[in-house]
Amino acid sequence: MASEFIDTAGILNVISGAALLVYWYSYALFMPYRRLSTTLSLLVKNRYWTPINALGVIGALAGMLGQTGILVAQMEKVGLLGMIGFLVASVGTTLLIGPMLWETILWPILVSHDETLLDFQGPIYRSKTFVPYFILSGLVYSAGYVMVGIEIMRAGILPAAGGLLLAVGAPTFGLGALFGNLQVYVRSVGVTLLSIGLVVLGIAMIH
Repeated sequence: MASEFIDTAGILNVISGAALLVYWYSYALFMPYRRLSTTLSLLVKNRYWTPINALGVIGALAGMLGQTGILVAQMEKVGLLGMIGFLVASVGTTLLIGPMLWETILWPILVSHDETLLDFQGPIYRSKTFVPYFILSGLVYSAGYVMVGIEIMRAGILPAAGGLLLAVGAPTFGLGALFGNLQVYVRSVGVTLLSIGLVVLGIAMIH
Protein backbone atom coordinates (compact mmCIF):
# COMPACT_ATOMS: atom_id res chain seq x y z
CA MET A 1 0.00 0.00 0.00
CA ALA A 2 2.80 2.43 0.91
CA SER A 3 4.55 1.68 -2.38
CA GLU A 4 1.40 2.41 -4.37
CA PHE A 5 0.89 5.64 -2.43
CA ILE A 6 4.46 6.76 -3.18
CA ASP A 7 3.96 5.91 -6.86
CA THR A 8 0.80 8.02 -6.99
CA ALA A 9 2.49 10.88 -5.17
CA GLY A 10 5.39 10.66 -7.61
CA ILE A 11 3.01 11.02 -10.55
CA LEU A 12 1.43 14.03 -8.82
CA ASN A 13 4.86 15.63 -8.39
CA VAL A 14 5.60 15.15 -12.08
CA ILE A 15 2.22 16.67 -12.95
CA SER A 16 2.89 19.53 -10.55
CA GLY A 17 6.28 20.35 -12.03
CA ALA A 18 5.00 20.20 -15.61
CA ALA A 19 1.83 22.21 -14.85
CA LEU A 20 3.71 24.96 -12.98
CA LEU A 21 6.23 25.29 -15.78
CA VAL A 22 3.57 25.52 -18.50
CA TYR A 23 1.48 27.86 -16.33
CA TRP A 24 4.29 30.33 -15.76
CA TYR A 25 5.66 30.49 -19.29
CA SER A 26 2.17 30.64 -20.81
CA TYR A 27 2.02 34.21 -19.54
CA ALA A 28 4.90 35.15 -21.83
CA LEU A 29 3.34 33.31 -24.77
CA PHE A 30 -0.32 34.27 -24.51
CA MET A 31 -0.62 37.33 -22.27
CA PRO A 32 0.20 40.98 -23.13
CA TYR A 33 2.81 41.27 -20.39
CA ARG A 34 4.94 43.84 -22.21
CA ARG A 35 2.01 46.24 -22.32
CA LEU A 36 1.57 46.01 -18.55
CA SER A 37 2.19 49.38 -16.90
CA THR A 38 -0.26 50.72 -14.33
CA THR A 39 -2.92 48.04 -13.94
CA LEU A 40 -3.33 44.27 -13.91
CA SER A 41 -6.78 44.54 -15.47
CA LEU A 42 -5.17 44.34 -18.92
CA LEU A 43 -4.16 40.76 -18.17
CA VAL A 44 -7.29 39.78 -16.28
CA LYS A 45 -9.51 40.79 -19.22
CA ASN A 46 -7.53 38.51 -21.54
CA ARG A 47 -9.40 35.35 -22.55
CA TYR A 48 -6.45 33.18 -21.48
CA TRP A 49 -6.35 34.52 -17.92
CA THR A 50 -8.67 31.94 -16.34
CA PRO A 51 -7.33 28.77 -18.03
CA ILE A 52 -3.70 29.75 -17.46
CA ASN A 53 -4.27 30.51 -13.78
CA ALA A 54 -6.36 27.37 -13.37
CA LEU A 55 -3.35 25.39 -14.58
CA GLY A 56 -1.28 27.06 -11.87
CA VAL A 57 -3.83 26.08 -9.23
CA ILE A 58 -3.77 22.48 -10.46
CA GLY A 59 0.02 22.47 -10.32
CA ALA A 60 0.11 23.83 -6.78
CA LEU A 61 -2.54 21.38 -5.55
CA ALA A 62 -0.76 18.42 -7.17
CA GLY A 63 2.48 19.51 -5.54
CA MET A 64 0.91 19.81 -2.10
CA LEU A 65 -0.50 16.29 -2.42
CA GLY A 66 2.68 14.96 -3.99
CA GLN A 67 4.91 16.12 -1.16
CA THR A 68 3.11 13.74 1.20
CA GLY A 69 4.72 10.96 -0.82
CA ILE A 70 8.12 12.57 -0.33
CA LEU A 71 7.56 12.34 3.41
CA VAL A 72 6.36 8.72 3.27
CA ALA A 73 9.24 7.65 1.02
CA GLN A 74 11.73 8.93 3.60
CA MET A 75 9.78 8.02 6.72
CA GLU A 76 12.47 5.69 8.08
CA LYS A 77 15.09 8.43 7.99
CA VAL A 78 13.09 11.62 8.28
CA GLY A 79 14.11 13.82 11.18
CA LEU A 80 12.53 16.70 13.06
CA LEU A 81 13.58 19.16 10.36
CA GLY A 82 11.83 17.06 7.73
CA MET A 83 8.60 16.80 9.72
CA ILE A 84 8.54 20.52 10.46
CA GLY A 85 9.44 21.29 6.86
CA PHE A 86 6.59 19.15 5.56
CA LEU A 87 4.08 20.92 7.80
CA VAL A 88 5.40 24.40 7.04
CA ALA A 89 5.50 23.71 3.28
CA SER A 90 1.91 22.46 3.42
CA VAL A 91 0.78 25.61 5.20
CA GLY A 92 2.75 27.82 2.83
CA THR A 93 1.34 26.12 -0.25
CA THR A 94 -2.18 26.48 1.15
CA LEU A 95 -1.60 30.19 1.74
CA LEU A 96 -0.47 30.60 -1.87
CA ILE A 97 -3.29 28.53 -3.37
CA GLY A 98 -5.88 30.84 -1.76
CA PRO A 99 -4.76 33.94 -3.71
CA MET A 100 -4.32 31.87 -6.88
CA LEU A 101 -7.94 30.76 -6.63
CA TRP A 102 -9.39 34.21 -6.08
CA GLU A 103 -7.21 35.66 -8.85
CA THR A 104 -8.55 32.97 -11.18
CA ILE A 105 -12.22 33.19 -10.25
CA LEU A 106 -12.93 36.54 -8.60
CA TRP A 107 -10.67 39.02 -10.38
CA PRO A 108 -12.41 38.69 -13.79
CA ILE A 109 -15.68 39.46 -12.00
CA LEU A 110 -14.17 42.51 -10.29
CA VAL A 111 -12.70 43.82 -13.54
CA SER A 112 -16.02 43.44 -15.35
CA HIS A 113 -17.52 45.93 -12.85
CA ASP A 114 -14.61 48.27 -12.17
CA GLU A 115 -11.22 47.97 -13.90
CA THR A 116 -9.59 50.46 -11.52
CA LEU A 117 -9.81 47.95 -8.67
CA LEU A 118 -6.71 46.22 -10.03
CA ASP A 119 -4.69 49.37 -10.64
CA PHE A 120 -1.27 49.11 -9.00
CA GLN A 121 -2.14 52.29 -7.12
CA GLY A 122 -5.71 51.11 -6.54
CA PRO A 123 -7.48 49.87 -3.41
CA ILE A 124 -6.36 46.22 -3.59
CA TYR A 125 -2.65 46.72 -4.18
CA ARG A 126 -2.50 49.60 -1.69
CA SER A 127 -4.32 47.62 0.98
CA LYS A 128 -2.51 47.31 4.32
CA THR A 129 -3.22 43.56 4.39
CA PHE A 130 -2.80 42.50 0.74
CA VAL A 131 0.96 42.96 0.34
CA PRO A 132 1.86 41.76 3.87
CA TYR A 133 -0.21 38.61 3.25
CA PHE A 134 1.73 37.85 0.09
CA ILE A 135 5.05 38.43 1.82
CA LEU A 136 4.04 36.19 4.73
CA SER A 137 2.78 33.40 2.48
CA GLY A 138 5.94 33.60 0.38
CA LEU A 139 8.13 33.38 3.49
CA VAL A 140 6.26 30.39 4.91
CA TYR A 141 6.21 28.61 1.54
CA SER A 142 9.92 29.25 1.01
CA ALA A 143 10.96 28.20 4.50
CA GLY A 144 8.99 24.96 4.26
CA TYR A 145 10.50 23.87 0.96
CA VAL A 146 14.02 24.85 2.05
CA MET A 147 13.64 22.49 5.01
CA VAL A 148 12.09 19.77 2.83
CA GLY A 149 14.90 20.12 0.31
CA ILE A 150 17.60 19.95 2.99
CA GLU A 151 15.95 16.86 4.49
CA ILE A 152 15.88 15.16 1.08
CA MET A 153 19.61 15.75 0.70
CA ARG A 154 20.29 14.57 4.25
CA ALA A 155 18.16 11.41 4.10
CA GLY A 156 19.78 10.14 0.91
CA ILE A 157 16.74 8.17 -0.28
CA LEU A 158 15.51 10.45 -3.06
CA PRO A 159 17.84 12.30 -5.48
CA ALA A 160 19.84 14.98 -3.67
CA ALA A 161 19.71 17.11 -6.83
CA GLY A 162 15.91 17.21 -6.52
CA GLY A 163 16.17 18.38 -2.93
CA LEU A 164 18.66 21.08 -3.86
CA LEU A 165 16.42 22.32 -6.67
CA LEU A 166 13.48 22.58 -4.24
CA ALA A 167 15.57 24.36 -1.61
CA VAL A 168 16.80 26.95 -4.13
CA GLY A 169 13.83 27.17 -6.49
CA ALA A 170 10.99 27.57 -3.97
CA PRO A 171 12.33 30.68 -2.18
CA THR A 172 13.48 32.23 -5.46
CA PHE A 173 9.95 31.81 -6.81
CA GLY A 174 8.05 32.49 -3.57
CA LEU A 175 9.95 35.67 -2.69
CA GLY A 176 10.70 36.84 -6.21
CA ALA A 177 8.05 39.57 -6.01
CA LEU A 178 10.32 41.44 -3.60
CA PHE A 179 12.74 42.17 -6.45
CA GLY A 180 10.52 44.86 -8.02
CA ASN A 181 11.04 45.27 -11.76
CA LEU A 182 13.26 42.18 -11.84
CA GLN A 183 10.65 39.93 -10.26
CA VAL A 184 9.54 38.35 -13.55
CA TYR A 185 13.08 37.18 -14.26
CA VAL A 186 13.80 36.10 -10.69
CA ARG A 187 10.55 34.18 -10.37
CA SER A 188 11.09 32.59 -13.79
CA VAL A 189 14.38 31.15 -12.58
CA GLY A 190 12.72 30.02 -9.36
CA VAL A 191 9.74 28.28 -10.94
CA THR A 192 12.02 26.57 -13.47
CA LEU A 193 14.28 25.14 -10.76
CA LEU A 194 11.31 24.18 -8.58
CA SER A 195 9.50 22.47 -11.45
CA ILE A 196 12.54 20.49 -12.54
CA GLY A 197 13.10 19.45 -8.92
CA LEU A 198 9.54 18.18 -8.59
CA VAL A 199 9.83 16.20 -11.83
CA VAL A 200 13.18 14.68 -10.80
CA LEU A 201 11.79 13.63 -7.42
CA GLY A 202 8.52 12.44 -8.92
CA ILE A 203 10.23 10.19 -11.45
CA ALA A 204 12.46 8.74 -8.71
CA MET A 205 9.36 7.91 -6.62
CA ILE A 206 7.65 5.96 -9.39
CA HIS A 207 8.60 2.26 -9.25
